[in-house]
Amino acid sequence: MPDLLPLVIFLVSLFFFVGGYYFSAVFYYKKHSVKYSIKNMFPYEFNYPSAFKNNVYGNIAFIIALCSAMAFYIYNLMNSGAINVTNVVLLVFAISLAGLIACLLFMPLRYLRTHMIISTLAMVLAMGMPALGSFIAIERLRLVTDGVNKALCIIALVVGVVLATTMLIFVFNPKATYKIYLEKATDEKGNEVTVRPKSIPMAFNEWWSIITYLLSPLALVIISFIK
Repeated sequence: MPDLLPLVIFLVSLFFFVGGYYFSAVFYYKKHSVKYSIKNMFPYEFNYPSAFKNNVYGNIAFIIALCSAMAFYIYNLMNSGAINVTNVVLLVFAISLAGLIACLLFMPLRYLRTHMIISTLAMVLAMGMPALGSFIAIERLRLVTDGVNKALCIIALVVGVVLATTMLIFVFNPKATYKIYLEKATDEKGNEVTVRPKSIPMAFNEWWSIITYLLSPLALVIISFIK
């Protein structure tokens, strides 16, 4: 019988992330009368300009989601039998990236240089985690002989490659920069005003690094069903 605990931990992480985003988006609209969008808004804006406690439910849910993701990799390492380098590196990446994501969520943009460094590191690690998952899938593929198990390994490999490649494309997007220029628009009274661009690639990249981090365990979840 396959071990269902990895799947449960993975789903718990996703559940709290979705819940955190929902509560945060609702509170953001109440504060600013503006609909939040990951296409042009940074993660830290959920707490702008208020303190952590004013988005307490969303922030707590995000923290639980990150802790659940780390718990997944801790369990994966403990349950892997002989400890190997790949699983150790995965756990190190998971803990490091969770800390970086917390900074992206809670650190104000006024610390711009620090924010840029953290954002870059987060995207690199988010790219590396599914890549390592793909490597584990390749290792398991070499060991299994059953057709079903081989299919599971291939699916896990494809999932990891897709996530890593997508993150790689976003990392090297030349438009992903913190040099953000406001756009001109006309308000209801016919006055010319400046507005936020409809798309800010760097903001979306930060969100995608968070999403990739939370989806990265999927390859290992699939592998956990191998008999």
